[in-house]
Amino acid sequence: MSSMLLKPMGIGQLIDRSFQLYRKHFVKLVLIMLILFGPIYLLQSLLLTNEQPTGSTSIFEQLQEDASFEEMMLAISENTNTMDIWQVVLFFLVVLPVLLLIVAPVAVSSIVFMVRAFLSGDTIPEVGELLRRSFSRLGPLAGSTVLVGLIWFGIYIVTAIALTLMIIAGALIAGVMNGFEGAGPGAGLIIFMVLGGIILFFGFALLLSFFVIRFGYYLPFVALGEESIGIGRSWRITRKSFWRLFLMYLVLSIVIYIFIIVITLLLAFVMGDGLVPQLLQSLVTIVLMPLWIIPYTLSFFDLKARNEGTGLEALIQSTIQDNEPITAHE
Repeated sequence: MSSMLLKPMGIGQLIDRSFQLYRKHFVKLVLIMLILFGPIYLLQSLLLTNEQPTGSTSIFEQLQEDASFEEMMLAISENTNTMDIWQVVLFFLVVLPVLLLIVAPVAVSSIVFMVRAFLSGDTIPEVGELLRRSFSRLGPLAGSTVLVGLIWFGIYIVTAIALTLMIIAGALIAGVMNGFEGAGPGAGLIIFMVLGGIILFFGFALLLSFFVIRFGYYLPFVALGEESIGIGRSWRITRKSFWRLFLMYLVLSIVIYIFIIVITLLLAFVMGDGLVPQLLQSLVTIVLMPLWIIPYTLSFFDLKARNEGTGLEALIQSTIQDNEPITAHE
């Protein structure tokens, strides 16, 4: 077992090791993502992306022709067609369930097996073997994902209802105070409402993030065959690590989304709207996707080392193995 598991890692170490692993096994990681997500993104692009009409030009070409801002906005609106209802229905009833219940869990599971082999010092299996192991656990992976998804959805609905009631109560209070004043709302009341809205928004996002992170580590347990669902184990191992994990995902989100936004704007600037730019954006997303999954997987093994003595067990086993040849020789 690698020393990574024997020594719990901080946020910087987790991110740094993730990028190291990404660079070292880039081809395998991207190949797994392409095999799993490539067909889904292709079908999604064909269903939801409107092709440009003949003769349409990109923003780059319009700038070369000294087109005005109004002309560019008019060209963009002319290139937007109404999608058929069957495309949307097919996307939500077929593409999205396959993506959430099959493709995404199998992708995460494949990288879990890869990272476990890497941390154990074993030879990392080939792409076909990683996918075979993951698909062999497809039933429990999909079933546990449905259950956790329903829990997250229930929490979201309850939180959204509570937030709505708080907003309504705040609006009523503001209306009553405004009635007492007999005029428009004062500056202090406006500032109070704005700050209250900001606090409610971030509180809502933080509360949802709390439950997503606390329940979110069920998948590696199911992939490794340690649990059939894994929700309870996930809740236990993340008990004292929410803020550390939240900060890690916040940093990753900022870095990755900045890169994606820059690439998306560049493609839109050069190529305009249509199927080809959408496919290229999907390709960029697929290439970057392991940078989401690897830190998640590494942090899972780090949490196990912190909470379940995985590192200590590995150290004991390593000590026994080191001493056995010496005893035999004596």
